[in-house]
Amino acid sequence: MSFLTDDKNLIDSAMSRELVSGSSEFDKIVEAMRYSALGGKRLRGILTLEFAKMFGCDFEESMPYAVAVECIQAYSLIHDDLPCMDNDDMRRGKPSCHIAFGEANALLAGDALLTHAFSAISESKSAEKCPERAIKAIKCLSGFAGFRGMVGGQVLDLEAAEKEVDGKTLGLIHMLKTCALIKASVLMGCYAAGAEDELCSLSEKYAEAFGLAFQIIDDILDFDGNYNTCELNSYVKVHGLEKAREDAFKFIESAKNILSEFSKKGFDISNFEELLEFLVKRMK
Repeated sequence: MSFLTDDKNLIDSAMSRELVSGSSEFDKIVEAMRYSALGGKRLRGILTLEFAKMFGCDFEESMPYAVAVECIQAYSLIHDDLPCMDNDDMRRGKPSCHIAFGEANALLAGDALLTHAFSAISESKSAEKCPERAIKAIKCLSGFAGFRGMVGGQVLDLEAAEKEVDGKTLGLIHMLKTCALIKASVLMGCYAAGAEDELCSLSEKYAEAFGLAFQIIDDILDFDGNYNTCELNSYVKVHGLEKAREDAFKFIESAKNILSEFSKKGFDISNFEELLEFLVKRMK
């Protein structure tokens, strides 16, 4: 899937250009921001670029929206790793931000990335050209990333890590913690392109199915074969391995059906089909 590598490289370059101090007083905090933000698969930013492209928007126009999504993703990971949250010392094969820069600087780096996400959009040429699209995107991102979305999901996830949860509660956690930002990523691409409401609605449904499958597969890959040591908020722990695999394929199939609706309307869905195949291969 060469488009994944190509898109990732473009986003990496844009993030590197975006996160600069401009003054020596800010070098330390920007170093911490760059340490955590310049890396990763860029899946969410890629979804933004690819949905924008499908609806006729070039990467130059949609890149600020992809950068914003990746800033939110990076901030969330910094905060997730903090001792008061998941307390993880490693991230992507290197020390977590709070290990490398100290807990206070990591907290502030996350805060800075969160707030900079909205500057990346509002100060862009894309926003100057189409301010109404930028406003819709900012509203979308702030909503899905906030307490009614990703943050709310993280709160529920922390509670679920300490007690057994039922399937309904776990489903809500996944919808908020994982799917919310994936929905935002997809819709940001739609708004960057000025897509019609019907297309935005279909895109959001695809994002939901994709996000649920993505999270279940992550839980399957994390399962070590022992239900006794499995995390309490794991899909495998709550539903069992066989049901987890079954549901992952169900959501993948749902996403494929939504893609067929785009295909009927004349849109090129080949890259999104490849993304779904990528999910399937991760399970094998």
